[in-house]
Amino acid sequence: MTEYGDHFAKAIAEELRAQKARTGKTNDELAEAVGVSAVTVLRYLRGQRQIPIDVFGDLCNALGVSAANITAAAFDTAQKARDEKLDPSQLSEDEKHRIMKKKIAEKGLGLAANDDPNKFIEMEHEDESA
Repeated sequence: MTEYGDHFAKAIAEELRAQKARTGKTNDELAEAVGVSAVTVLRYLRGQRQIPIDVFGDLCNALGVSAANITAAAFDTAQKARDEKLDPSQLSEDEKHRIMKKKIAEKGLGLAANDDPNKFIEMEHEDESA
């Protein structure tokens, strides 16, 4: 598995663990609901064992959360981990721009250049062409 794949799989496990904590369900309850042993559930939720897609769906169902929500949250976590480890010298200008815009948006920051109305219009046109 790739480094990104590892981050994504661990993020899935973390999200499932968090949902388990929110619901107060036990490993035994989840094991019974998905048809595996409690030890296997524990290994899935610790990220020690890959979760088969059918079991992932059953776990989400047993925890009362959509697989889409778990996957989206895990994707965001894995992307952040990937972006933090990137060597900027290896990125294209488009990738650098995407990462910078994402970080600015996450932190609610603005750039001084955004105060220039002409620059703002220019940025809008860039977004439309992308």
